[in-house]
Amino acid sequence: MNQKRNIIITGASSGIGAAIAKTLTDDGDHVYACARRQDRLEDLKDYGVKFVHPCDVCDEESVKSFFAEVSKLSNNIDGLIHCAGSFGSIGPMVNSQSEEWWGSLKTNIFGTYLFVKNVVPLMRAERHPVIITFAGGGAFNAFENYSAYAVSKSGIVRLTETLAEELSGQGICINAVAPGFVATEIHNETLEKGINYSGESHYSETLKKLKEGSVPISVPVDLVKFLLSSKALGLTGKTISASFDPWNNENFMDNINELNASDLYTMRRMNLINLTEEDEMLKKTLSTEM
Repeated sequence: MNQKRNIIITGASSGIGAAIAKTLTDDGDHVYACARRQDRLEDLKDYGVKFVHPCDVCDEESVKSFFAEVSKLSNNIDGLIHCAGSFGSIGPMVNSQSEEWWGSLKTNIFGTYLFVKNVVPLMRAERHPVIITFAGGGAFNAFENYSAYAVSKSGIVRLTETLAEELSGQGICINAVAPGFVATEIHNETLEKGINYSGESHYSETLKKLKEGSVPISVPVDLVKFLLSSKALGLTGKTISASFDPWNNENFMDNINELNASDLYTMRRMNLINLTEEDEMLKKTLSTEM
């Protein structure tokens, strides 16, 4: 009989976080769910989630209070799934409110920092603990009018890669999930801001995907389940796209050591040697000695 795991999930009151909490509870895991909205957290109890606790992920005292309650029930945490996050400041950066822009980074980056910092002492190497963060739009590409979100998500990716190095000696694996466009409440922020702030391209794309369909929420949920499983044992320091990367392929699972040794699924600077044949002229020109 498999040992039941103790899993902490932030941002569990809605969207992907709620879906993960319900799924893992159905699978028999002990889920410790938190979010800012107590009323929405209470709804999780109808799905069998026994522990829910309000928490503001970017408030250190609130985070410490949450972990104090968790520690009363268990001092062995097998997984942290940090889903909490928001778009925050939307619109051209030069017209943004400074506190709102900074608040986006506090929620997305500082919140990730606080939860990882507090969960690591509760993890035991022999149980092969796993930390999962969430990347998103703008982590690897420019995201016009969403500068705070893009910067914070790219920061989460770099933090994830850095922590993979720091935590490797403790037997803790940490990876980021890029969920793709999933129709959740976060996109209401785009609609509420309107086309003048969100930009015509992203606003129109959001409307289209919300109407015609996007990445099913089951896809990132299944990726999280995979990263928590023995099939992904040892994989660390990567950002995996839920809807694009072949993570559910046996060849992926059989080559985890090779993946860890490569730059695949990581944030790296493009150098001349990385240019394709289409950029051969540029490569040749810039490689010429002056």
